[in-house]
Amino acid sequence: MQMTIQLAHFKLHQKFVATYESASTAAFKHGRTETVRSCTNEAVAFVRTMTNASASDSDKANALRAAVTKHSELTKNGVMGQGFDRHLFALRAMAELQGIAVPEFYTLPAHQTMSKIILSTSTLSSPALEGGSFGPVNEDCYGIGYGIEQESSAFQLSSYRDDLPQLKELLVESIVDLERLLADTTPKK
Repeated sequence: MQMTIQLAHFKLHQKFVATYESASTAAFKHGRTETVRSCTNEAVAFVRTMTNASASDSDKANALRAAVTKHSELTKNGVMGQGFDRHLFALRAMAELQGIAVPEFYTLPAHQTMSKIILSTSTLSSPALEGGSFGPVNEDCYGIGYGIEQESSAFQLSSYRDDLPQLKELLVESIVDLERLLADTTPKK
């Protein structure tokens, strides 16, 4: 689903943005969440390949697999407490609490870009849930909750932006595109 979100957003805005996906760290005492950064180099390569009219279906499928593999690795790391976002947050919070100057790293343009989340996402898959969402965290953000079940999937979208209907249509289009791609490139048993 994360690659569907990346593809749909790119189709709408022609750019890549900071993306948050929550990963539960509930296995740890007092665990809450870690951030999975879904807009990886592999995700960018996948989207660029998918939107390249001259790319073959095989190239598109390979790019999708590479992006999903990287995303799965980051998710696993986050769940196992091996992410970096909460660590960086804690370092900054401790510096502020102790009256220590916040390190220059936190003022760099790259950190500022990374910190302004535009796609705030979370999977909400559970037989106990009929739906739910993940709200936007700033005026430019899209909140995207999604559920994946055996026979279907659903998105719940929220935003302060007025182009949410277009994003919805592009999410549907992207799901259809990926479904077709996988059907055409997955070896038959």
